[in-house]
Amino acid sequence: MQDIRARHPKGVNSPSDFYYMSLANRLLTITGQSLMSTELTQEMRKRIALCVTLYFEDVICDSGIWRSFIAKNQEMYGRRLPFYDTTDDYLPDEPYLEDVKLVVWDAIMTFKYESVVNPENIGLSLLAEQLYHVIDGEFEQAPVNEALADFFRECRFMSDFYLMRDALKFFVFSCYLTSGRHVEHYLKYQIDTANELIDQPDLAYYEAECVMAWQYRIGPLALLPQEWLGMALRAVGRTAEAEDAEAIKWRDYEPYLVEQYDGKGFTLRSIDDEQLRLTYYNMAQKDDSTVRKHKLSMGMMANYRGEWYLNGPASWGDSERIFNEVRENVRNLHDEGLENYADIVKKNGGSPLFYFKNVKEAMSYMNQVTGAPFKGSLPREWDKKDRDVVLFLSPTSHIFAMAPGAAECICDPQNPYYNKQQAAEHALLLVVQNAVPGEMLRYLIAHDMLPDASLKSTVSAEHGRHLMQQNIDFFARTLRRDDYHK
Repeated sequence: MQDIRARHPKGVNSPSDFYYMSLANRLLTITGQSLMSTELTQEMRKRIALCVTLYFEDVICDSGIWRSFIAKNQEMYGRRLPFYDTTDDYLPDEPYLEDVKLVVWDAIMTFKYESVVNPENIGLSLLAEQLYHVIDGEFEQAPVNEALADFFRECRFMSDFYLMRDALKFFVFSCYLTSGRHVEHYLKYQIDTANELIDQPDLAYYEAECVMAWQYRIGPLALLPQEWLGMALRAVGRTAEAEDAEAIKWRDYEPYLVEQYDGKGFTLRSIDDEQLRLTYYNMAQKDDSTVRKHKLSMGMMANYRGEWYLNGPASWGDSERIFNEVRENVRNLHDEGLENYADIVKKNGGSPLFYFKNVKEAMSYMNQVTGAPFKGSLPREWDKKDRDVVLFLSPTSHIFAMAPGAAECICDPQNPYYNKQQAAEHALLLVVQNAVPGEMLRYLIAHDMLPDASLKSTVSAEHGRHLMQQNIDFFARTLRRDDYHK
């Protein structure tokens, strides 16, 4: 039962767990005997079986996870599900074949980064039908996991910041719908980052978890954990609590100056001069003994329901030098954007996209408009004389980003390097891999500049292109996730 319970919110155990574990084992056997089994690793098969089981458990008890997803997808795209049509009598607390197809596809794509499985893949469809046949046959007799339903409906965890944060971690690391793709990569990166500052592996892991609970976009819609929590709460009628979750304000790891303290708490000043008032409990302190001894604190903070809390481990010091250095570095970063951004874009016909024959020409242009030579280094494989280059001047940061080889895929009247034949082969990579920055991709999608991006389809090339174009923003979100917003 551990595999089932490990994918529930913290502390949610139920007598029904044994039933759903047995069901997952049945589905795992079917997955291993399916026509698609040779294309699936054991890890893929296990995730498929568990995700379909947990989806079924979710809709049976109507905990709000699946219900909130289809409501949000409807809001964003005008349809309940990507890829698959649903009927007018669709009910979110009953299982459907189309749902199972999406859950299976998403489970498989958790492990695939170099290729994209067509959601209409015949093997996938046949497997989903087999799995759906089992859960549909169990629908009338499956037990309701009351503990899972009550977790969101009663939402007692919302009364305490740290219990609420555990609920956010559930969506990141455990939830059948929102965990999975990229999460292990994000976690490893954050642990490595924390290890540079903290010489204790357990604390580094704890800090990484706390960062993941708020900073990374997850799930098939690439939303923040607090957005997923808010959606689930709203789906079960807890609107006030949903608003509290969605309104949480977070501050990243940074130094704070201790301004003043008294018997009830103390005040910290951030590098942007915000005053943070904390109680000793909210800072994981018993009393003022630590605060009185130090001038500086390092940590992450969160404002929940009007109170500031420590979010992760903290360290203390006496030197204001670190505070002043970090503040100066942040101010310098804010000054990196081009002051003449508007003029540059205006001269380019109002477009932030600039096309060049090769890297050398692109670098020459950047040096010209910035008035200073580029000081960094570029990957050696970028320096190919025959490789076209796109520069994207970010409307938000006013900083250039470079995308070698992308111009041939971009259908833009200003682009002399667009090649429809090459775009049909390679434009998909711009959507699903990090070949271009997320902000640039969102611009390209919004302006219909990737009309050739296509999936391989046994129906026809045009059908594969239509399926991709109809769902292109969803593909970008679900496969790139956090990178989609960068």
